[in-house]
Amino acid sequence: MVSQLSISARVSQLQKARFFGFAKRLGPTIVMLAVSFGGAALCHAQGADFEVLVEPLTAIDRQFMTEQRGRVEVLANRLGRGLTGNVDRDLDTLQRILDERMVPASDTLTLQAMGLVFGDLLSDRLSMQWVVYRDRQGRSRALRYRELDVFLFPMTMISRRQEAGSDRRLRPLFDETVAETRPLLPGGKWFQ
Repeated sequence: MVSQLSISARVSQLQKARFFGFAKRLGPTIVMLAVSFGGAALCHAQGADFEVLVEPLTAIDRQFMTEQRGRVEVLANRLGRGLTGNVDRDLDTLQRILDERMVPASDTLTLQAMGLVFGDLLSDRLSMQWVVYRDRQGRSRALRYRELDVFLFPMTMISRRQEAGSDRRLRPLFDETVAETRPLLPGGKWFQ
């Protein structure tokens, strides 16, 4: 796991308010021009030093994530199981879904749904919360520890490995992720 960069130079709410107030005064024509140029005006408003912006989940994010969990629940039910929140049982269920090839490597959406469930388990174990993480690469759902710059991106932990043809087991991946993340958290040295 690679530590994330500091977000000390992120854009303030005041800068955003000034930009959007300015755009509103100029009228819908300017806004349409900004949209037609692929959001270039919005990127410029963020400034050249824009690194990372962390926001709470939106209602749409929460709804999408609920649907994704339901997608994995359906697969678990086909195995005669359900998602319980128990790390050992749910990791075993996710591993069986992969072992029985219930999801092809090309089904990124379902593999990312499995990553979400994997992330829920990490979240519970490490006391992390889901957030929206934006950087130059785009928008992601990530786990964050309180207000610290400690992030995990479990949504793609399974999908990227499967798409690359990896047969890495989920239990060691989970244990290694926890072991590498805990020392970064306050009081984490006590868990070593």
